[in-house]
Amino acid sequence: MRVVVTRPEPGGQRTAERLARSGYDPVRMPLFAMRLTATPDDLPPVGSIGGLIATSGRAFAMFKSAQELPPELRKTPVHAVGPATAQAAREAGFMMVHEGGGSARALAHALIHRSQSAGAGSGVADTAGTATAMVYLAGVPRRPVIEAALASARRSFSVLECYQMNEISYSTDILVSDFLSPAPGAILFYSANAARRFRAICEAEDLQKRLLSTRFVCLSAAISAELPDDWQGRASVSDSPNEGSLLACLAALR
Repeated sequence: MRVVVTRPEPGGQRTAERLARSGYDPVRMPLFAMRLTATPDDLPPVGSIGGLIATSGRAFAMFKSAQELPPELRKTPVHAVGPATAQAAREAGFMMVHEGGGSARALAHALIHRSQSAGAGSGVADTAGTATAMVYLAGVPRRPVIEAALASARRSFSVLECYQMNEISYSTDILVSDFLSPAPGAILFYSANAARRFRAICEAEDLQKRLLSTRFVCLSAAISAELPDDWQGRASVSDSPNEGSLLACLAALR
């Protein structure tokens, strides 16, 4: 089966290799490229950070390597959306990494519950009695799920926008010759941004007719909801928001 992978690099390459080992014919079509917009120097003083929040492993690219992570940051708690993001945090050198429930909403709920259990109000206190606040290592663009939930619960936090996802443009000829000829059996979507972008490209270039038999495999229901109505009947949603579950969903289409 020919499978188009819309995941940004370097993850797209890893996914393509995994697909090839399973007998698929993967085609990488990243729709966004990452640009770092912050460094560790842009973080607040370590003593004022109650923990770091991350909804993507890309947030840790600014730390470059575990060897370059400032020692005073190593024991800062990291609250990651899921296992892949948690692994990126560990590879960056962080020692106290907590995994969320696999979605931004579940992570926000866990953070609020944890702070309530600790008796936190608008902030928490460190051992020196200094008020601390969470720092959300965010990307652009994003949906403000984390911010809205924490603000609603009156939790103290700040946002550091540390990476930006920029659109990648393709000519119509490249779209047709490299990605859609022959028509892929399936297209993998890892984010709502990618689903919206792919939909916009197909509508602008009138490419829908080339995808009449293509299946659309999405990491979550929120991603699937971004697809056109006439694609919904051919859309499948992963049982869990992780790549293993997504590829199991793909395998079920064979």
